[in-house]
Amino acid sequence: MSLKYYEFIRESFQAILQSTAFVSLLPVLDWVAPVGVSFFTFQAVSYLVMVGRSPFLARSWMDVMLFLSFWPTLFAGPIWRADKFFAQTDMKHPARRVGRPRQGWLAIYLIALGLVQKVVLASWLSAQVVDPVYKFPDQYASVSLAAAMLGYSMQIFLDFSGYTLIVTGLALLLGYRLPVNFRQPYLARNLSDFWTRWHVSLSSFIRDYIYIPMGGNRKGWFRTQLNVTAGMLISGLWHGANWTFVVWGLLHGLGVVVQNTATRWGMPEWPRWVAQTFTFVFVSLAWVFFRSESLPHALQMLQGLWFSPMGFWLPGQMPWWLLLGISALVLGLSPWALRLQRMSLACLARLGPWRAGLLLALVLSAVLYGAPEGVPSFIYYRF
Repeated sequence: MSLKYYEFIRESFQAILQSTAFVSLLPVLDWVAPVGVSFFTFQAVSYLVMVGRSPFLARSWMDVMLFLSFWPTLFAGPIWRADKFFAQTDMKHPARRVGRPRQGWLAIYLIALGLVQKVVLASWLSAQVVDPVYKFPDQYASVSLAAAMLGYSMQIFLDFSGYTLIVTGLALLLGYRLPVNFRQPYLARNLSDFWTRWHVSLSSFIRDYIYIPMGGNRKGWFRTQLNVTAGMLISGLWHGANWTFVVWGLLHGLGVVVQNTATRWGMPEWPRWVAQTFTFVFVSLAWVFFRSESLPHALQMLQGLWFSPMGFWLPGQMPWWLLLGISALVLGLSPWALRLQRMSLACLARLGPWRAGLLLALVLSAVLYGAPEGVPSFIYYRF
């Protein structure tokens, strides 16, 4: 992890010293952090904590290497807990099916759905909506900047949840059940609810290994808010060594504090759709810092919402219908996701192997046709 944060610490320290007329002598080290270093580091932490609490649960070197290098989750999670993983590999476990496919139709459905989300929809949003605007924000009107922010909210969800669906299906084919990582996060009614739905394996890790050991909510209301803010700041830094991630984590932490304060003061709850809309708008604005390369870049994007050199609206700058169609599809189908999954699995079972195989082949052909050239990028590989 030091590979990931050294340059960030060096540059920040150098900036502080320059403001006081001193010069930094810290060397520049041209290191490249391994892909997915944050994910398997957290998994290693979960194993060390498990053994520290219960030494008799210690495993052999080979078992630990299997846990840390489990290839479906190696690069971008979900973050496994050691006890959950070893419960599935234990020979005495009554439901052990490691090495044999489990819920084959579900696995195939998840892989196909994940490919559509990740390879087609997220890639199109990235290439046609998000990247051009974030690269040259001064060349786009205010409405186009707002559309890029909406597009990134859709892109990051489809990108990461699509990847999670794919690896969950692959793990099922190997006989493993991965932890749930997304529960329709854009249906959240507040930020606390959002973090029980978004990247669940990370938020639960921060809760169990950072927030609760710091005292959780056991040391008074004010200390609880400090713990919440610290946990969200750490979550931001986990995502990347950049001040943009620090601000992103701080925004979410302060947002939860404001929510807790409003609850403490007895403010009435908003109607569901109002709460969901407000939460989605806040999350989308915070994503600007997550996506931007620097704080000035993020502030330029946000400033452009109110005052853009290109004006409020320029026709032809954005593929509006496809953007709104994808957004409506994601948000509209979210409440029905589990029901649609059950219906799809029942339909596949009724079709039988041959017709279901033909249908899936058509889906995969459509994915290949709609996919961009080359290897699609993946947002969470850099974390």
